[in-house]
Amino acid sequence: MAPSQGVLSEAVAEVGSAQRAAGIASVSSSSPLSSAELNSSTRWYKLRLHASRAGALWIAGFVEACRIDRAVLLCRRSKEVLKKTGQIFVLNGCIFLGSIWLLQRCLLPLLLWLLRSPSLRQDGDSAVGRSQGGGLLHSIIIVLCYGLWLFPIYVITFVVNCVWYNDIARHAYRAMDRGGVQNQKVSQVQMKNDSSGFRSIMLTIGEQIYSIFMLGVFFVEIFAVSYIPYIGQLFSFVMLSWLYAYYCFDYKWGFAKWNLERRLLFFETNWAFFAGFGSPCVLATFFLSPLVSAGVMNVLFPLFVLVATALNQEEVVKKCTFISPSLPNPTRLPIFQIPNTFLGPVLKVLQPRSRNTPSSIDRRKKAY
Repeated sequence: MAPSQGVLSEAVAEVGSAQRAAGIASVSSSSPLSSAELNSSTRWYKLRLHASRAGALWIAGFVEACRIDRAVLLCRRSKEVLKKTGQIFVLNGCIFLGSIWLLQRCLLPLLLWLLRSPSLRQDGDSAVGRSQGGGLLHSIIIVLCYGLWLFPIYVITFVVNCVWYNDIARHAYRAMDRGGVQNQKVSQVQMKNDSSGFRSIMLTIGEQIYSIFMLGVFFVEIFAVSYIPYIGQLFSFVMLSWLYAYYCFDYKWGFAKWNLERRLLFFETNWAFFAGFGSPCVLATFFLSPLVSAGVMNVLFPLFVLVATALNQEEVVKKCTFISPSLPNPTRLPIFQIPNTFLGPVLKVLQPRSRNTPSSIDRRKKAY
């Protein structure tokens, strides 16, 4: 009996150890599947958090762009801002848009009626010949009216607007008493850190030239993207929103002495906010004809510049990040990657630097 009991106990022990080994094997074989599911759920959770933050930033930018009361407040604070804004309204709203309305609604229909009315009283081939001649004459007159009247006015208003927009932004920046003092302190510290004299002047000129070419290449990119089937118009809408938003804030950043690298870093990091801020600008002109949309934008653009000048964009962005505080810093979206790729050597030539100090374009490439 004793030996048989010993054998039985050994057999039971062996079965128990085998069951424990099988259990461990089953758990180990199932652990990769549960970890994959866990990683997938974590990725979806983070993606939802990123989407919620981006949506909150877009809504915040759209709402802040519609705060026209800030532009009215700046007009009340500064007589120069009110004067220049009124001049832009008269130049673009009354003269330019008024010329378009007068030409398209009054003169051209009257001219067409005068050219067609004699042919209505005739019959036969002579009527056909008169109508064809009148149509050709009408087309020639239209080309002359646009070439000698509307387009010269457009060029003049474009040049004058560029000067007056800068004046409006400068006077509005000075009208912001509290922000002006803070930005002056920041600019003084930054100028001391950067450099002074000829190198600082060349750096500023080089970055301004680079910024002009960069935005020009980006506009060509928008024009090319608009021809993509089905989704081209949506992409062009978003990219135009970024372009108008950058223009609105560029005046303020220039007076605050932000260098180009800092502007692009802040803009591309908070891309959702600026997409929302530029959306009202695009919505006001996206479905109009090119000339009419240009006139409407010239009238509305100073208001958005004033709103951007009065806005503390860093504080608004910081408030939106509290929606998902567990996430790290927002991911930088390389919006101007293509222009920077093509125009990087230009900035290297225009930006003087020492042998041991990397240029801003080199630092920006590392950031990308």
